[in-house]
Amino acid sequence: MQIFIPFLIFYLLFFRFYIPNPLAAFIVFYFLYTIVDRQFVSLPDAFKPFKNRSKVKRLKDEIKLNPANANAYYELGQIYLEQKKYQASIDCFSKTLDKMGEYGEVYFYLGKALFHKGNEEEGIMNINKAIEKDHKIGYGEPYVYLLKAELEKDNNQEQIEELVSSINKFGTPEIFYKAGIRIKALNKEMAKEMFKLALESYSGTPKHFKRTHRRWAILARLQMLF
Repeated sequence: MQIFIPFLIFYLLFFRFYIPNPLAAFIVFYFLYTIVDRQFVSLPDAFKPFKNRSKVKRLKDEIKLNPANANAYYELGQIYLEQKKYQASIDCFSKTLDKMGEYGEVYFYLGKALFHKGNEEEGIMNINKAIEKDHKIGYGEPYVYLLKAELEKDNNQEQIEELVSSINKFGTPEIFYKAGIRIKALNKEMAKEMFKLALESYSGTPKHFKRTHRRWAILARLQMLF
């Protein structure tokens, strides 16, 4: 439903005065959305929710035919995690451990789901397992969760500096922005620095990658205004 909420806002505030027909207004809005996506900012896939719906059905059918299909559980767990259906995601990833336990991604996604579900201790334990298997996993995102957990509890300065250093090694606008968002409520100054780093990282991004990262730079800039 990613495209329908902004469409509804634009329609109620603007389009309805010039294009009363909702269907015609949506066609115009989608055309403009596509132009912005291709030329300026890499926007979310407008039809991803519909694609995921059919994909979930297909994966569930595969699991019915073969309950031991770890790959199907893994894909389904990723979709549920993205949809913020954390318990369903946890159930899926837990069923992949026997066959896919050597892959760090499984522990990382399981850890994320547990963390967001409220079981932060077990979530961090799984995220640490993921890092042990591959310290480059998730392009630095695991360290964002570890940093948030450290700021919430022990607030060990040495550990915090080490985690910030790990995040800096990946240095993408996206990871800096996500770090800032995660820790903003706990340490506003550190979050502000992360948003600043997101903008600096974007400035140094090669021209052919700027469209991909522009969204994170814009979001970081907006966060620094408030």
